[in-house]
Amino acid sequence: MESEEKISDVSTAFNKALDVISTSEPTVAEHIRGELGNQRSQLKLIASENYASPAVLLAMGNWFSDKYAEGTPGHRFYAGCEYVDKVETLASDHAKELFNANYAYVQPHSGIDANLVAFWSILAHRIEAPFLASHNKRHVNDLTDSDWETLRTSFGNQRMIGMSLDAGGHLTHGFRPN
Repeated sequence: MESEEKISDVSTAFNKALDVISTSEPTVAEHIRGELGNQRSQLKLIASENYASPAVLLAMGNWFSDKYAEGTPGHRFYAGCEYVDKVETLASDHAKELFNANYAYVQPHSGIDANLVAFWSILAHRIEAPFLASHNKRHVNDLTDSDWETLRTSFGNQRMIGMSLDAGGHLTHGFRPN
């Protein structure tokens, strides 16, 4: 029996994508191949450097990159986001199932954004919700201008721990060069 090496569909897809990139900028394609080599030969123990699956990498290079979809599914600031909404809702559903959660926010694309979402969630729970309840209001839009200013000031006066880099903190915790 003859042994024939078959190239996987994933490898074929990436090679075709790199061929397209090479027609515009061969050096970028070369550097992408170099990064793949690094990731296959080195283990980086940096929390923010996760290795995405080939399916995720391929999904990232599509026409959604052309969309500006500020907001959340069904509540965007711009029209024409119905397919973005469908994909985001599907991602949220997968995350809820995976983590056995009632809610999942899947938009953050960096550690800073994820930290900000977590911080705002804490503020909403500890500052905004009690303030609204004490004023018999359900939404910040229902507040008077004066009450809104009081709440806004309360948000701005909160502090969260930020450790220095040499104490185990992250670059986003106030590393001076940043």
